[in-house]
Amino acid sequence: MPGLRRTLGFGALTFYGVGIILGAGIYSLLGEAAGLAGVSVWVAFLLASVAALLTGLSYAELATMYPSAGAEYVYLGQAWPRATWLRGMVGWALVTASVATAATVSLAFAGYASLFVGVPAAWIAIGLLVAVGLVNVIGVQEAAWANALFTVIEASGLVALIVVGMKTPGFNEVFLAAPSSGVFAAAGLIFFAYLGFEDIANLAEEAKNPSRDLPRAFLAAVVISTTLYVLAAAASVTLLEPAKLAESRSPLADAMRTQAPSLAGALGGVALFATANTALITVMAASRLLYGMARGGDAPGFLAGTLPRRMTPAFGIGLVCIAAASFLPLGRVSAVGSVASLLALSAFVCVNAALIRLRFSGHTQTRPFRVPGSVRRWPILPTLGLIVCAMLMTQFGWTTYAIGAGALLFGLAMERVPWTRATERNV
Repeated sequence: MPGLRRTLGFGALTFYGVGIILGAGIYSLLGEAAGLAGVSVWVAFLLASVAALLTGLSYAELATMYPSAGAEYVYLGQAWPRATWLRGMVGWALVTASVATAATVSLAFAGYASLFVGVPAAWIAIGLLVAVGLVNVIGVQEAAWANALFTVIEASGLVALIVVGMKTPGFNEVFLAAPSSGVFAAAGLIFFAYLGFEDIANLAEEAKNPSRDLPRAFLAAVVISTTLYVLAAAASVTLLEPAKLAESRSPLADAMRTQAPSLAGALGGVALFATANTALITVMAASRLLYGMARGGDAPGFLAGTLPRRMTPAFGIGLVCIAAASFLPLGRVSAVGSVASLLALSAFVCVNAALIRLRFSGHTQTRPFRVPGSVRRWPILPTLGLIVCAMLMTQFGWTTYAIGAGALLFGLAMERVPWTRATERNV
């Protein structure tokens, strides 16, 4: 019976990574982050990028060792085969993080859409979830084309903002300002802006040449996104003071309005494509994680089903969209984004730890890509990635920790359910 179709090359994988990173962060959380870090918000983006880059290297090695849908779920199962509770708990926690991500960017989409229409935000967000769900059901290649188009549009919006900001007096001074005490808290929130690089690993079964293309796509996506992030963040606080950015529902558009009013509306339109793109890819990646978990017996078997012609996990796509809609009542983008960041960071700690363990327990395993730098078998960069992610986990509020703990307990409870182990099948 057919499973998933291998149609994605290096370019498509990189577009996925850049598309989901850009849309998830700069267009939705820049205002909140600027309120915490002030004019040094660009430093927060750099700090968050370090955690993303180090962890991305770990994903690159693991994804080429085990190129299958399920990513983190598969890696933890290989590292700790007897601790089945760990892979199930983290798998469900990551599904929850993806659901929260889809809800966050749907709310951000609704915020920017309010510039053009007078429809209630909740209905706009639900409409977006339905739309991206349908595109994902139609097929991965069609979703790839939509993602490539949306990524070019959203990147062009950031480039326009950067150009306007660079022409404004004071742009260079932003980089000379001493970082504020809120930079670390902002980095914890902004890490949400990098969520998506890891989702490339969930597309391993749909990559044409995963051992060659996955590592390059991981690195390219993080480097390209970080460059645009840092320059756009600097441009935004140059154009509009951080306090006003923090109060805005459409911060980039309001920043642009101060120097180029005619482009502000266009940037708001670009933000619609950016946030829609993130929702599109997040739903795709989460449904593949559920697909892998169903095959491993840690999710309902029907989630391993694919449509006979489209070869897409339709039930998983539908479940993710419905669950994301249930997060919408939380309202504030920063509240949902913080939950997604905390859950993702906890999973990244586990992934880095899994790579370290597999350097010893699975040292004979073929590694098409290997993270450079080690002392004997002990990998240095994954260890640093684990430490940085753990440090960023300390930067959230008690409400976020409470919701995150609830998500982990939910994952543990779901793992204890005796689901029937499934194989790929048509539906």
